[in-house]
Amino acid sequence: MKIRDIIIGIVLVAIGIAIDQITKYFSFKNFELNKDYKCLPGLFRFTLVKNDGSAWGMFSGKLWFLILITVVALGFFVWLAKDFDFKENAIFSASFVLILSGTLGNFIDRVVLGYVRDFVTFDFISFPSFNFADMCLTIGVIFLCLDILFGETGRRWN
Repeated sequence: MKIRDIIIGIVLVAIGIAIDQITKYFSFKNFELNKDYKCLPGLFRFTLVKNDGSAWGMFSGKLWFLILITVVALGFFVWLAKDFDFKENAIFSASFVLILSGTLGNFIDRVVLGYVRDFVTFDFISFPSFNFADMCLTIGVIFLCLDILFGETGRRWN
């Protein structure tokens, strides 16, 4: 792990958090709660939702439990940081940045507001509303799984 990679990682995580918080701010400033705003009919719409749970509303109303889980996850990320190296382990490092950005973006909402602000809803599948942090988390976890199964991280951990 090089200092240069750490600085780049911190900057990328900060950018991810900023995009998440800015998109949530503008969505909730300009649209009404629980009202549909069609963007691309048949594909997706904006529907502002205050989610006091996790994915699919699981653990709804369990704010302190979700905060505790996030703190534990952040501790795990500190342990995972040992493999953070853009040159030697690029896919893992990208997934790490995405997962950390998403985790911290939603964590900020939970701590400051007591809920997570979701606003993007797909029309073509039955899927809960989500936000930029959720997208980062999902893509980051997919990259991490692929890297563990087929990439450098999997070879290092075996």
